[in-house]
Amino acid sequence: MDRAIRLCGWVVAAGAALATLAGCTHGPAARAGSGSDTSAGASSGAATGETSGATGATSGTDSGATSGGNSGATSGANRGATSGANRGATSGANSGTSGASKGAMNQDAAVTGSGCGKPAAPTGDFHLHTTDGNGVARDYEVMVPTTYDPNTPLALAFLYHGAGGTEASAVAFGLQRAPGAASSAIFVFPQGIPYQTYGVGWDDRCAGYDMVFFDKMLSELTASYCIDPKRVFAGGFSWGCDHTTALACCRGSRLRAVAAASCSDDFANAADYKTYINEPCPASGTTGIRFTFDPQGDPAYTAQNFKMTSALYESLNSCLATSAATAVTPCVSFQGCSKPLVECPYPGLGHGLPANWATDTWSFFSTFK
Repeated sequence: MDRAIRLCGWVVAAGAALATLAGCTHGPAARAGSGSDTSAGASSGAATGETSGATGATSGTDSGATSGGNSGATSGANRGATSGANRGATSGANSGTSGASKGAMNQDAAVTGSGCGKPAAPTGDFHLHTTDGNGVARDYEVMVPTTYDPNTPLALAFLYHGAGGTEASAVAFGLQRAPGAASSAIFVFPQGIPYQTYGVGWDDRCAGYDMVFFDKMLSELTASYCIDPKRVFAGGFSWGCDHTTALACCRGSRLRAVAAASCSDDFANAADYKTYINEPCPASGTTGIRFTFDPQGDPAYTAQNFKMTSALYESLNSCLATSAATAVTPCVSFQGCSKPLVECPYPGLGHGLPANWATDTWSFFSTFK
């Protein structure tokens, strides 16, 4: 997909049901003066479970619904074309972290809630810093409940902004404002940096520098705070969602579930999910997935992009081709999966988040105990 589209902004009009694409200027410019990312997904609809009971692991509601987008996608030609060329080309610089990245991925024993019982760490809304796989200093916003108790394990949720976005863009998704979320989890909003010539975004490769960024954030937060390693989640919109897909593939053993909103990621052949740039996935079948999208395609991704993403998710979680309706319309839960897979095709959604994205996503995450 054309990276120019990846820089399109999106907004939510006051009282509107859906977040929609707001033009095709540079992302931050498009967001400015239009309410930009500040109210996406913050709706208050009641959360209901979406798993029909046949979706593998977790309890009967193991699949809330989610959706969104902002990082255009992967026809295998444009952004997808970076599969072996543009993306792989960063081998020495951007992906020189191959060994470190993959090694960190196998060190799950280190992610054990080691911060539990330690003296109280900072609470509230603040920024922390670490380095990525290229040694570049990176910033991430953190929200810790003011009621934090170092002896009570909390969930940990990473939210990734879309193309040209900022931490504030991801904060605006509103997940931390979903009922019950703020007091039961620590929320993390990483800041992307320019990727090659495509503007601010994410390096989605398993050997990429942003995988190491994730590893370090997870390790540092787990060392400082009481985190439940069985409730580590990630979500993203558009390019941030592409990166979330990559995390499910490359870091699935560290993530209990992900919420993928309006994205695809890169396929060398847009008609074959097996050509996904990170295949074979180092970790698969270990992560619940909730995928929201417009089945008709949107200004950033085609219907075929979403079809391939769906096929990839089904493959990752070894699902059958059959699905059943859930309590959240229009979501369906795939059958026979190793971990829950819920898809929510919203016709006419466009490139954005459905009204109840935050509430439904948190409902989905909350089913993982």
